[in-house]
Parts: sequence; C-alpha cells; structure tokens
Amino acid sequence: MKPFLEVEANRRNYNKFVNKKTVHRSSLLVPRFESAMTNISFLNHFLLKRSNKNIVLKITALDNKGFSIDSLSIEIMDPKVYSFNLEELFEDFHKIKEYIVEFYSDKNLFIPFPAVMVNHIGSDFVNSVHSYNRILNDIFEDDEINKNQVYESSIDVISNNEYDTFFNFATGPIAVNGEINITDSQENEKKLTIDIERLTNKNYLLSKIFDKGLIEGSTLKILQPKQPLFYGRLLAGIINKNTKSFSANHSYYDSSSTEEYFDNNQSYRSYPYFSKCQNEITMYPIMSPSEIDIHIELFSKNKVFKSDVKKIISPSKKPISFNINDLVNKSNFSNVTLFKVVANTSTQKIPTRVNHQLIYSPCESKSKLKNSINVSLQNDSTFIPAKKTGFTWGQILCNENFETRLGICFNNSFGEAEDISVEFYSKDGLICSEDHILIPQNSLIFDNHFFKEICNSDEFIWFVVKSKRSDISAQCFHYHRASGNASGEHSF
Repeated sequence: MKPFLEVEANRRNYNKFVNKKTVHRSSLLVPRFESAMTNISFLNHFLLKRSNKNIVLKITALDNKGFSIDSLSIEIMDPKVYSFNLEELFEDFHKIKEYIVEFYSDKNLFIPFPAVMVNHIGSDFVNSVHSYNRILNDIFEDDEINKNQVYESSIDVISNNEYDTFFNFATGPIAVNGEINITDSQENEKKLTIDIERLTNKNYLLSKIFDKGLIEGSTLKILQPKQPLFYGRLLAGIINKNTKSFSANHSYYDSSSTEEYFDNNQSYRSYPYFSKCQNEITMYPIMSPSEIDIHIELFSKNKVFKSDVKKIISPSKKPISFNINDLVNKSNFSNVTLFKVVANTSTQKIPTRVNHQLIYSPCESKSKLKNSINVSLQNDSTFIPAKKTGFTWGQILCNENFETRLGICFNNSFGEAEDISVEFYSKDGLICSEDHILIPQNSLIFDNHFFKEICNSDEFIWFVVKSKRSDISAQCFHYHRASGNASGEHSF
C-alpha cells in the first residue's frame, strides 16, 4: 500500500512537472473463469482526454503455468469504445487461464493503471469491475508501491447453503510459495499454504476454508504474500453455488494499523439515489485508528434531512450500515435523487482513507448478488490543481435482459447549479451529447428508457461527463431482470 499522503505529493509534482517520472506502459491482468465469457471494454480516453493518438494495445493469452500461448497487438486510434470478447481472439481458448492487457505509447500515459473495465458474462449475470491487478513497470515503482504490506478487506461475507463468499488470488511474474492469512471479526483465523505458478490465479471459497460458517456481515481481512514487481488486489464477492453466477469487486486496504490523517475533522461524499431500487451503505472498521461519527443527509428543495448518527470505531469488530431507502421514507421527501455520507471526528484528525461499500440492487430481489462498490469519502485537504475542470467517464451495459442505471452528481452538495455536458459513445463513435443544468443537491439519472432510445444493440457503451466543477462523478449499475443479479462500478 502506498501512503495516501505520498499519493497526494506525487499528484502535486505531476501538476508542476508533466514530464517527471513519465509512464509509457499501462497494464492489467484479467482472469478467465470457466463459467463466464471474458470481455474487456474501454473508451479511447487516451485520445479524448489527452489527445494521444500513439497507443498500441497488446493482449497476451497465458496458460495455467503462466506461459504465453499467443498474443495480439491492436492500434488504438479512434474516438470510440473498444470492446473485446477475449476468448474470440485466440484459438484453443480452453487452455487459457489468464490474460495480460498492456497499453504502450511513446507519449506520457501518466497513469500506469488503464481505465479498462473487466466484464465476466454469464447466462444471468454480467460482473463488471475496473482494472485491479498489474505487473509493475520497474523496480523503482516496486519500491514505491510495495513498501507497506497490509491486509485486504472491504469484502462482503455470505456463507450458506445457496451462496458463498469467494476471492480470486493472482500471481505476478514470479511463482509464489508462501501463505495467505485470513481473519474475521469473530476471531476465526486460517493460514493457507499456497504453491502457485507465475501469472496465473486461483479462486478460494470461504466455506472450504473455515470449518464453521462465517456470520453474515463479518469484517474479513486477507493478507497476501508479498510479490516483487506486482501490484495485486483481490477480486472478491458473492457466488451462487448452483448457477456459478457471481458479483464481485476489488478489495481495499485495511488501514487499521496505519496512522495517517488529514488535519481536519470532516470527510464527505454524495451519491446518486436510484428510486425503485435498493440503496445501501456498509462501512467496515478498517480505517486508521479512530472514532468516527457517520450520518446521512437527504435534500428536498431548501430542506435537509439528517439521519441519526452511527459511530464506527476502528479497529473493532463492528461494521455499520445505512438503509437509504428507509431514510428516504422517514424523511417524507419526494423526488430524492441524491444522498450524502458525512463523517466527523471530535478532534482535528480524520483518517485519509474513509472507505465503504456503496450497494445497489433491485428492490425485493431474492438474489444476494448485489452491486457492492468500494468507494472513499472526499476531504477538503485533497489536492485540486488550480483551474482544474471536471472530466469523468465510465461504462454502461445495454442489453434487453438487463435494467441499467446511471447517476451523475457532484461529490459535494454545496454550491450553485452548474452546466454539465454528457456524451455517449459506442463502438461506432459518438452516439449523442446532451447539456444539462445540475443542482449539487440532486443527481442526474439515466435509465433504460433513455438507453433504449440511443442504443438498440447488445453492447457496452461509455459516457463522458464534463463540468467546470472538478468534483463531478458518476455511479452506474445493472441487474438481470429475471435473476436480479447485479453489478456495476464507479466512474474513472
């Protein structure tokens, strides 16, 4: 884990010296699962955001020993969505265990992690998560990224007859012979001895690891063995034991043993509220040691509804959660499209990373496969370059068997109404663009009625949102109409 304040320092340096520590390779690893087709999707943000036309994409298929089966290179030149079903690119795809996806350019890419969505497509689910594993570019990056080893967490736990919690462990360029340590808030602990080839991956089910079932809502922590030249998160989530459908996202750092704070006492963030859907927040006690008061705010015209305060103590055994739908009903507000999470401490010392799970799902669904996205609160001490404007983008699923929602809002609910523009792109390029006036206490919501008008095919389309305010962001999720299985992701 790289300390957050070091990340901030690097951002400041980048803003002053654009050619400092330039990046010319950006990469990710993509696991292949037998129960799903593997897809990657991305908008050519290299061109649209940075005017970079000199991009080459290289996709390498790997076998279960981490050796290359074949590779393919593609020039990325057009202002459009690029979407690849990876098994269709290679012969003998049944031998493939994993893919390396790499972007190269003679110009500065700035970010070594590309804005790519990894989609696993099954009969009644599409799991979407942004890039989360990569091989580091050199030993100097390894010095920065891997200096602090911490547990991974932010993993929702369910373990019963129908569902299980799983995580996918990936290896880097060197084979791993070591241990994975797993603990939970009920003081269960296991050490898994592992011997795994390079550049491959393996799924683990909690029901196969622990003798007794874990309590739903437990705080799960997993310590991976340290791997040179590799940055790895865990793909973790819930799987249906019978259908093999799953909903998973990347894990997040457990900072409960790291003391790192801003010199103020409040962090916050606003999120879209999707009507006729379930909206929830779960916060695990994995922040830097602290006691934080959390409440939710809702808005209706000039009125503000504040929920009761819940205290989260980190480290501890107790996560907290908010059912946003219940709060909306309690407020008696109509037409709510946004809610705000506010965190306060009693001292001028709030953790730099106050993260939580943002959970969306269809109402009254029997499926436990919810869209659970790990996100972090914002803070006024976060570095914002002078004259920075807002530019955010992300993926949407258009498919007649799925319901899709996109919500756009500002991270902070304060301020005046602002003009924003929203563009939608497909594999053929720009589909349409719209101008809107966005009030900071509201979200701009798009649903299937809109997407059906602009896209009749089964594909991933992408949006771009531009604003004079730098804190514009978006959340999107989709769910299968019949099964209720959900997934989604925040914008880049």
